[in-house]
Amino acid sequence: MRAVERVAIMGAGNGGCAAAVDLTQRGYDVRLWGRSASTLEPLVAAGGIGFEGVLGEGFIRIGRVTTDPAEAMAGADAVLILAPAQAHENIASRVAPHLAPGQVLMAAPGQTLTLLPNTLRGLGHATPVTCVTSTLPYICRKVAPEGVRITRVAAKLRFAAFPASHTAELAERLRPLFPAIHPVPTVLDTLFPYTNAIHHPPAFLCNLGRVESTGGDFCHYYDGITPSVGALIDRLDVERCAIALAFGCHVDRISEHFFQMGYTDEAGRAGGTAYDVFHHSEPNRWIKAPTSVDHRFFNEDIPFGLVPFSELARLAGVEAPVTDAMITVASAITGKRWRETGLNLGKMGIADLNVAEVRTLVEKGYP
Repeated sequence: MRAVERVAIMGAGNGGCAAAVDLTQRGYDVRLWGRSASTLEPLVAAGGIGFEGVLGEGFIRIGRVTTDPAEAMAGADAVLILAPAQAHENIASRVAPHLAPGQVLMAAPGQTLTLLPNTLRGLGHATPVTCVTSTLPYICRKVAPEGVRITRVAAKLRFAAFPASHTAELAERLRPLFPAIHPVPTVLDTLFPYTNAIHHPPAFLCNLGRVESTGGDFCHYYDGITPSVGALIDRLDVERCAIALAFGCHVDRISEHFFQMGYTDEAGRAGGTAYDVFHHSEPNRWIKAPTSVDHRFFNEDIPFGLVPFSELARLAGVEAPVTDAMITVASAITGKRWRETGLNLGKMGIADLNVAEVRTLVEKGYP
């Protein structure tokens, strides 16, 4: 098993730029790919990425920045899709023609469950092996077209391969890149810890008037999550845990999950509520709210968070009324048909399966 030395990062947004800084700092040969030439132009002009936060402050040169996936992936040991979940299907189609034997394909955040292998299979990869982490390895935001602020490196990254028989092998290969990798039984166990889905949409929905009237001039997590908003998040959390249990997965409540990730302190953990969690979350404390309704707090976290939760609840016969209501109300506000376009059972390739068959699929892969 060869060590990973050359890395292709697919996605030049928040997570991609943070990973490019981190991995380049640590001596890896990094190639950064982006779908949009306009996104890459400032990085090319600067010759690299400016950074600030927990990894220090400065500027780092990136060996190769390109819109050509073949150029980014040629000779890479690992291909990392670090992009919002709604981009994964499109990026998979661009990556597929250039995948070479022995390359590791990882996606983060990887709450897309079987979307990636199902997409690759449809494009001719008969036995796709992929791996995912439950969240990005960083809390980060781009603060300029050529600059990123990294406020925390994740302390625990739940990690699984599809099929699960490859998890141990791929974890060993990728752990030097991301030491926080923590193997879990299957990719189902990386979907249900996706807590962005249960706190971003309700907090955003409850503060839309404030977003539109101020242009997001308030701290989303600290100012926007009041006790009442926190209570709504807690109800969604209860439903998430119940759906997970129906598929044989144990997930921690949001207070314990955030503590393990290093995103809240002991007081936030002990308080046990979403309000406590976020009012003791220093990494999230100063993050500003979105400036408009058209934001990933809806565009990613509903179709690739709440929708798969709702779909899997229906498949398992679990009631999830608050989850369903959140999707319905947000869809009415935005006019977006997320149940049709999001990560539904059809996109996951499991529409005709029952709970036991889904477990078999994620454990053993396609027949």
